[in-house]
Amino acid sequence: MGKAMFDNLVKYCKNDVGFCALSDVRTFEKKDEMESFFLAETLKYAFLLFDNGASLDFNKVIFNTEAHPYLRDFRK
Repeated sequence: MGKAMFDNLVKYCKNDVGFCALSDVRTFEKKDEMESFFLAETLKYAFLLFDNGASLDFNKVIFNTEAHPYLRDFRK
């Protein structure tokens, strides 16, 4: 499902300068705007979905609810 979602983002929302929102998902009519959270959240979740731990050690990093990585503090 994640691959299908990402492939469709690229297929229907990518443009020459970035990505856009859609006015209607049935017609794929594009808006001349990109939501502020798109790069910071949507693409970050896609990155994490396909990363397989290659760039982050998931034994040393935890994520908050907005997927911001934080080093774990094992000292208690």
